[in-house]
Amino acid sequence: MKQQRTNTAALYCRLSRDDGGDSESNSIITQRQMLQRYARENGFYVCSEYVDDGISGTTFDRPSLKRMITDIEDGKIGIVLCKDMSRLGRNNAMVAYYTEIFFPDNDVRFIAIGDSIDTYKGENEIMAFKSVINEYYARDISKKIKAAYHTKALNGEFTAAFAPYGYKKNPDNKHHLIPDENTAGTVARIFQMAADGLTPFKIAAVLSREGILTPRAYTAEQHEKYKDCFNHKYPADWRNTTIAAILKNREYMGHMVCNKNTTKSFKNRKHIQLSEEDWIITENTHEPLVDEYLFNLAQKVVRVKKRENTAGHDNIFAGLLKCSD
Repeated sequence: MKQQRTNTAALYCRLSRDDGGDSESNSIITQRQMLQRYARENGFYVCSEYVDDGISGTTFDRPSLKRMITDIEDGKIGIVLCKDMSRLGRNNAMVAYYTEIFFPDNDVRFIAIGDSIDTYKGENEIMAFKSVINEYYARDISKKIKAAYHTKALNGEFTAAFAPYGYKKNPDNKHHLIPDENTAGTVARIFQMAADGLTPFKIAAVLSREGILTPRAYTAEQHEKYKDCFNHKYPADWRNTTIAAILKNREYMGHMVCNKNTTKSFKNRKHIQLSEEDWIITENTHEPLVDEYLFNLAQKVVRVKKRENTAGHDNIFAGLLKCSD
């Protein structure tokens, strides 16, 4: 049988970009100091600290929050301390569930210091109103961020975290792409091999045999990211899907292509692919790795589905001629 420790407090801190210009006052260090001081002044025993740094309050799929919820269910926590309600979350429906149902059902006292909310002192009429305002703030910030990215896209500025394989960010301007001397040649080779008639599968086999690092493996080596997104035993294991994606990327012609996907909503970050007519394409924004002729020639060759024949060699007319019968 689990034993509820009513004087045992958990400190929960969260910070993300949806805090906008208020990020300094909401820094993890500031939150932790405030909560520790409050617990000390009120005689609470702090059993653990839970920190979700860089995760939006619109989602409740947060590692530390989920761990705290598990500890609550196990009876290890009697009090949850937050700097304010927005630290718990900016999703009104989920905040209402935890503050009005989950915490009371588990005999947990919820305290949001900055909002003067303490469920031990009874219902607080302002709590529901605060939660709605916090969600509206996240919605407004999301709109402003999307508008800013849209403007950058129209200006032909690169905004992704990492440059496409073959490029790197200009050290003097992170929104401008320049060729990566280590990989630009590989991209040019891929297009030339496709233009020469090699399928993505055969191109992948060539690069694998030569031991050339895949885009994910190369990014991991350069930026210490995506370490778990490739097979460490086979960092040069190229796939035909990777080759096909490179061959379809118009950015290798020197054009910036943005707005290819979006999210369902500011609460649901699942990506949705947009149709090509919704893309934002700005031409001649950076140095091309292939010219338009080679790019278009590669597209034609890649789209052709070649079939083996009894002669044991490729048919040079595949994709060009079709039997009338």
